Amino acid sequence: MDKEHYGQQKDKFITEVNSLKRKPLQRTIYITMIAGSVALLLMAGVVVLLMYPYLILRGIKSDTDDDMEYVMSLIEKDDLADLYKRTKDLYGSIPENIRSDPSAGEYTDYFKSVIDIGGYRKAKEVLDKFYEANELNSIVLCFLDEENSRIVFVIDGEGGHAPGQWETIGESNIDAISRIRKIRNSKWYMRLRHERDRGWTITNYSDVTDDKGDIIGLAYEYMDVNGVVESIWLFTLIYVIVMLAVIIFMMTKLLQFMQRRIITPIYELSDTAARYTARDKTEIEQSNDFFAGLDIRTSDEIEDLWRSLTDMEADINDTMMRIQKMTCERERLHTELEIARQIQTNILPRKFPPFPERNDFSLYAAMYPAKEVAGDFYDFYMMDDDHIALLIADVSDKGVPAALFMMTARTTIKNLARTHNSPSKILTYANRELCEGNEAALFVTIWMVVIELSTGKGVVSNAGHMHPCIYRAGGEYALVKYDHSLPLGLVEDDDIPEHEVRLHPGDRIFVYTDGVTDAADRAGEQFGTDRMLEALNGNKDIPAEETVKSVMDAIEDFALGVDQVDDITMLSFYYNGPGKGV
Repeated sequence: MDKEHYGQQKDKFITEVNSLKRKPLQRTIYITMIAGSVALLLMAGVVVLLMYPYLILRGIKSDTDDDMEYVMSLIEKDDLADLYKRTKDLYGSIPENIRSDPSAGEYTDYFKSVIDIGGYRKAKEVLDKFYEANELNSIVLCFLDEENSRIVFVIDGEGGHAPGQWETIGESNIDAISRIRKIRNSKWYMRLRHERDRGWTITNYSDVTDDKGDIIGLAYEYMDVNGVVESIWLFTLIYVIVMLAVIIFMMTKLLQFMQRRIITPIYELSDTAARYTARDKTEIEQSNDFFAGLDIRTSDEIEDLWRSLTDMEADINDTMMRIQKMTCERERLHTELEIARQIQTNILPRKFPPFPERNDFSLYAAMYPAKEVAGDFYDFYMMDDDHIALLIADVSDKGVPAALFMMTARTTIKNLARTHNSPSKILTYANRELCEGNEAALFVTIWMVVIELSTGKGVVSNAGHMHPCIYRAGGEYALVKYDHSLPLGLVEDDDIPEHEVRLHPGDRIFVYTDGVTDAADRAGEQFGTDRMLEALNGNKDIPAEETVKSVMDAIEDFALGVDQVDDITMLSFYYNGPGKGV
């Protein structure tokens, strides 16, 4: 078998395997469509099945209300009011021990006078005729005894109850008071239930009023609605059958359309994408005949996708070439930045303790850059056997420009410190040199102190830097605030003032850059000086190195993983006094 034939067989096998793998996707699409259609059917069916019974019940409610109103119109209002008054008065006057048995002769004898009056016979005749003409189960005029949970009959069109007889609410066909009120106040709601002997029945309640419109009692109509329920079920069945037929027809057409316009083109694009991603990626030059070899004419977004992929195929080689060049350039830049970081790190004092032979002081400093190179720096050096210079600085920018300006500033200050012992003069002269040729308009804030170790007397200059923290022996760290001058590099003829500070054995100095206080958490809240002082005073009895590290730990715990956006630099100096141990 030659290589060409072998390759064709391999491609055919891969295509068949991919086709088998794709079947679940196709089934998923079809199932989703069917499920969506069924869901729409069910939603529409629920709406229709709710609305149809509602409309039917509303119509029945309206008809029965009209029936009740018609019946009431056939009875003289005066007769009706008189019947209700007589029945209520008699009912209320009967002792409860006699009234407790509504079927007892002693009780029913009280109401013979109601039956004998002409108004009752006329009203009873109207209800009886209406009952027979409409084939009702019952039509009744009554009133409620809510105190005893009873419904008291005045006229029963069915003839089963005499005036004054009562039934307990909730028993037999009598609904609870809450339901009666709901039915009376609703335009559609009635009591619908299924009874073994009658089937589906419905009960409606309406008010009975006198000639003044005042409510004097209650009327209810009780009837069979088997035909109505059967019509609802028949409508539901027909609706479901019709909708299923419509959905099956639409699904068939829709599946055919999707197969032709969506599924097949997507499969072709998928196969081509698989072959494209399986190509030899080690070669930059690639042929552009993967997607261009297809012919997809769907006149929609899928065709647009095919054309976009074809254009992408033509652009990919140029992109890969650019990426290759950019990668090489980035690697070169990364290497250069790493070298710059190492150079910058190496020029700062890193050996601690820096003066192991001295026991009259101890110090520690650290810088944590936000990028590969930083704009912060610290420095310290012995100006003679009895004087030490400490300084910390922060350049206005970050990255490479700030690092170059930082190295220039540090070198300038250290060179000036060889001939001058006053921080004011050192920083004033350094400011003039940094202002020359500063086209980038960079500036640097610097705090510098020269301490006489034998006496603890110090001279401090502050060029726009953060206020230092001073710890007095036996006390706590606190900010020392005072006026300071502008940063170096802004105004050439600016003179940097100085002031004195006096340290006693056990006193300490903690200086820092604004990266400490400006560190923020996920909510954007800054670390601030209060938290910094809390971290310092929470760990007072530790060496200078641990002081710096404890503040950094507090910053990291506060930030909770938020990336550092500014350089962080700290310096801690412990003054032990002349001839004292650490």
